[in-house]
Amino acid sequence: MKAWRAETFGKPSDVLKLVDIDIPIPGPGEALLRVLATNIGLPDRMMLEGRYFLTPTPPVTPGQEVVGIVETAGRDYPFPIGTRVIGGTNFTRGSGGLAQYCLSPGVGAVLAPDDMPDEQAAAFLGTFHVAYVGLVNRARAKPGETLLVLGGSGGTGSTATQLAKALGLNVIATVRDGNKAAFCREQGADHVINLKTDSFIEQVRALTGGKGADIIYDTVGSPLAEQALDAIAIGGRYILIGFAGGSTFPTIEPFNILTHGISVTGALHSVRTAEERDDAITTLGRLFSEGKISMPIDKIISFAEVPEALERLGGAVNGKLIARIGGQCS
Repeated sequence: MKAWRAETFGKPSDVLKLVDIDIPIPGPGEALLRVLATNIGLPDRMMLEGRYFLTPTPPVTPGQEVVGIVETAGRDYPFPIGTRVIGGTNFTRGSGGLAQYCLSPGVGAVLAPDDMPDEQAAAFLGTFHVAYVGLVNRARAKPGETLLVLGGSGGTGSTATQLAKALGLNVIATVRDGNKAAFCREQGADHVINLKTDSFIEQVRALTGGKGADIIYDTVGSPLAEQALDAIAIGGRYILIGFAGGSTFPTIEPFNILTHGISVTGALHSVRTAEERDDAITTLGRLFSEGKISMPIDKIISFAEVPEALERLGGAVNGKLIARIGGQCS
């Protein structure tokens, strides 16, 4: 099969090569997926550059999340052969989604809704499902509360904004480029703070009547995380999502949690109860069908364009980059 693979770390366009490798064999609890489309995110570039903690050594085939058809299934995989599923990949074992076929664990995987195109489905787990875990299951968000999204123009932040608005929240989004403000507003943000020109903490306090944000959705990490603690309300909830601003998650000291009177939680689509998963599937499916949420796609690329697309990550993308894989790898 064809796969994009890097044998050494470095600049994506230098180290990523299209190679022929054997089709992997699924083990217990996982399936071999024929990949239809793959979500391309900043962690994929970080893998290739050698600064992603889950891929410490090459070779690396990036692509954390895909939509694909179950070709073969190992023991205890939850879905039958022939079904279209959205799932994570075993990229840590070299079987990422930027390939014709990949291994995908059953944990966290969901059926792709019939009315959702492949390009929308490819990133749905790592964006809307994660946002649902964070906002609904962990932070228990209530209509009328204020959500502060750190990194509002990225695929993760922009989808959290959309979901928050559908749930009746007020949203403040941060950007590092004033040109991205309009994009955040298109996703539903009520206010956008340009970190290069605006006083971050003062703006949040002013927009919330001095109270601070009820919930912070952090896709950036350090150094913004440390500042954000001064912009959160007493009793606020801090949701750790990603670390686009560095190479690892920020450290929030227990003393800061104590003195700010807040709770800190994380959100992963693979860490939730069956009841939480089923509720998310039902609610998000309805919101998508009603047109209240939709994946903000910057560009849909071909399989051949993958190295070039990876070079764009890290500030030049609004929303998501999606690679079409099925039928384009020969």
